[in-house]
Amino acid sequence: MLHIMKPNRSFRISIPACGFVVFLIGCSRLAAPTQQSPSDIATLTNACDQGKYTSCFSLGTKYMSGGGVAKDEARAVALFQRACENGEAQGCSGLAFMYETGSGVAQDIAHAVTLYQKACDIGDALGCALLGVMYEDGKRIAKEDAKALALYLRACDGGNAMGCGELGRMYGSGIGVTKDETHAAKLYQRACDGGYARACSILASAYEAGIGVAKDEAHAAKLYQRACDGDYVLGCTILAASYAAGTGVTRDQAHANELYQKACDGGEGGACAVLALVYETGAGVVKDAARARTLYQKACALGDKKACNRVNRPH
Repeated sequence: MLHIMKPNRSFRISIPACGFVVFLIGCSRLAAPTQQSPSDIATLTNACDQGKYTSCFSLGTKYMSGGGVAKDEARAVALFQRACENGEAQGCSGLAFMYETGSGVAQDIAHAVTLYQKACDIGDALGCALLGVMYEDGKRIAKEDAKALALYLRACDGGNAMGCGELGRMYGSGIGVTKDETHAAKLYQRACDGGYARACSILASAYEAGIGVAKDEAHAAKLYQRACDGDYVLGCTILAASYAAGTGVTRDQAHANELYQKACDGGEGGACAVLALVYETGAGVVKDAARARTLYQKACALGDKKACNRVNRPH
């Protein structure tokens, strides 16, 4: 039996590259866009030209991700700007994201902050949440936890699942507010039910450890599954470790390996490193030193320092 410690469950804030569209077209669809027919794109284009600015925003997301059209970030910027200038709040969030990341336009953090604030003020709760991220992160603007907390609350009250999840994390950690793990768990549940997969994973860890809720490893495994199904790859990694150890589920090394592979394919370096060890030791698979080394190299490239040590060690 292969004994593998569960991965580091650091839930420090980290917004994926898909940013503001995470609840609109999804991270996985940004990575591999669902193709749409030319008629769908034509319909959005015609609607935008007729002054239906929600369609301008939707069309912008297609050009941003390459969904049904050739990817064109500059075109996406123009469409988001048109939507924003005509009062479409999501367009302002989209434009803010492009300025924040320097996608299709020169990076301008100050302008991104202004645009996120405008989006938040005119009704886009996700704009509130993403501005909260910037204030909490404090790497590109002055760190202000109180502002972040207020923005997450505003986002959550506005029905944004990400806002609820990040608000829960602040309550769970006591960042800018008195620590309240019970309230945090309720917020994670609300966020998870709203489709924020990261919150499902954090809530799972709470159930697994009995933090703010009664300990329930079986329920934790179900929540990790929801996180994994929502393409939160750290959730897949932890679920894999649960299957490998038989924690809350029937032990199943083969299924664990499948989950490690999914997480590794999704860019989770820790999963690649564990899968490398699986092939190195033959845990539920035929030993394959060459594949193990390739996986260690991938894990290293993804930032797993221990994997780098394995790659660089003498043979």
